[in-house]
Amino acid sequence: MGLYQLIGPDWLNDVQLDIVAKTAEPVKDQQLYLMLRTLLSERMGVRAHVEQRKMPVYVLTLAKGGPKFSESTTEGPVVMARDKDARLIQRISIADLAGQFSKMLGRPVVDSTGLKGRYDVRLDMASVASVNQKDQMDAASAAIKLLQGLGLKVEDGKEMVDVLVVDHAEKTPTEN
Repeated sequence: MGLYQLIGPDWLNDVQLDIVAKTAEPVKDQQLYLMLRTLLSERMGVRAHVEQRKMPVYVLTLAKGGPKFSESTTEGPVVMARDKDARLIQRISIADLAGQFSKMLGRPVVDSTGLKGRYDVRLDMASVASVNQKDQMDAASAAIKLLQGLGLKVEDGKEMVDVLVVDHAEKTPTEN
């Protein structure tokens, strides 16, 4: 599982910045992340570390009857599309799917399915269309219903989770 939670100064969630930067030549994602980290350190004095904390999670396992999706037969990046009342996701790992649902559920979703491949998934959005998005409980119930529709079981748990702790950051970046 990747980083789930960000802890830092109170203003961290209130400030939004547009970062416009380009590399001299094409680079891979990992190198780009390192470059971004350097930029944030130099321009905003960001100092941070990762630590593990025990927190409430949802544990994702296979439901009786198994998954209701198939292993992808194609290569390439994850692709998302809409089809009437459904969202189609191609070539997604269950760990990445769990990460997407973490955002919807407001806490980490831990993949304990044992499924290691990439999968083509169809999320039936019609079954949750009536959910009131302002009501967090309804939104969580809808997300869990979507996962159950895939043949997955969602249970409460507590596990150690990686948390990014921002030790210091300046609210205003330095000029170019």
